[in-house]
Formats: sequence, C-alpha cells, structure tokens
Amino acid sequence: MLRELGIEIRSRRKALRLSQEKLADEVGTTLKHVSEIERGLSAPSVIILARIATALKVTPNDLLNFGEAAEDSHDPRILSEKLFELLRGHPKLQMEFIRRLADEAARHAK
Repeated sequence: MLRELGIEIRSRRKALRLSQEKLADEVGTTLKHVSEIERGLSAPSVIILARIATALKVTPNDLLNFGEAAEDSHDPRILSEKLFELLRGHPKLQMEFIRRLADEAARHAK
C-alpha cells in the first residue's frame, strides 16, 4: 500500500509541476521525507498526509483511493505520470514508444 500511495503522490505532484523540494516546503517536512514517501519507504503521519493532500489540491481519500474516484482520476497528465512510474526501469525504446502512445491518447481525449 505504501508503494501505491507513493506513486499516487508523485503522479499528482508531477502533474502540478511541483518539485519534491517545493512540496516539502508546503507540507512542512524535509525533501528526504517526501522522497521516502514517494518511494514507499516511509509512511506519512496522518497530519503529513493531510498536508500533502492540501498541497496537491485533493483529499487524503483521493491519495489513498478510498471512496469514490476523484473527478481528475481521468486527467491524462495524472494517468501518464502513473503509467511512467509503474514502467520505470523498462528499456528506453519501450518507454519512448509508450510515452508517444500516451501523448497521442491524451490529445485525442481532449
């Protein structure tokens, strides 16, 4: 569950074009802590999770995928970031092909 939470946070942060450092500043924690949360190595406290959600303009439930899906769950930027996080470490040519497919799908979805 921590890995999935980290992927969700990273995807939403990148979709908003926030750096880890900027998110850490807004949340009141360290860059190292944000990095560990995003990599699934550290569980955020309830307070930190609530602050992260506020900084990312969502609810904690959106980050934890509890309750109904958020309206932006179909946002192509967020979906692309999630896809790239899940595929991290695959060969570069495969990643470039997938990136092009995702970009093309996002253009047609608008």
